Amino acid sequence: MKIAVTGVPGTGKTEVSKVLAKKLNYKLIRIDDLAEKLNAFVGYDEERECKILDMEKLKEEVKKIKENTILEGHVSHLLPVDLIIILRCNPEILKERLEKRYPDKPLKVKENVEAEILGVITSEAIMENENVYEIDTSNKKPEQVVSEILKILEGKGEEFKIGKIDWLEKYADLIDLKTEL
Repeated sequence: MKIAVTGVPGTGKTEVSKVLAKKLNYKLIRIDDLAEKLNAFVGYDEERECKILDMEKLKEEVKKIKENTILEGHVSHLLPVDLIIILRCNPEILKERLEKRYPDKPLKVKENVEAEILGVITSEAIMENENVYEIDTSNKKPEQVVSEILKILEGKGEEFKIGKIDWLEKYADLIDLKTEL
């Protein structure tokens, strides 16, 4: 089984994936590490100061994986997997976390908080796979989140099916809706 653990930066993907992989005795692959290993890049985004991933190259590599694996990264939901776990976080808490992580990158903080409010990863994930779940990590330790993922794997996680987490109504005022015509 291949499980994608995804979410915007700051939702707990890395820590949750480490605990989950250990608990299940699964291989853990960080998508950023895989991309580096494969040199799976098609360019560089100057504004966001990051490499642009070659998703086709990553998809082909993931298709070759036969062992039980956790794929961790904010694009892992776009890869061929059996189960997608989206980690979500209250936008106010997420903003605090990201401001500490990226103190000199306000655009990165703003874009990721907006993506969380809008549920961008959830929207993308449901286009790729019907086996998608969301877990609110706002005030939880990684072990608590892993317990919830284990419930999902046991077939007892209906409360985590997509659509239960909606930040939009409460946090719409944090979204910059300015558009250029």
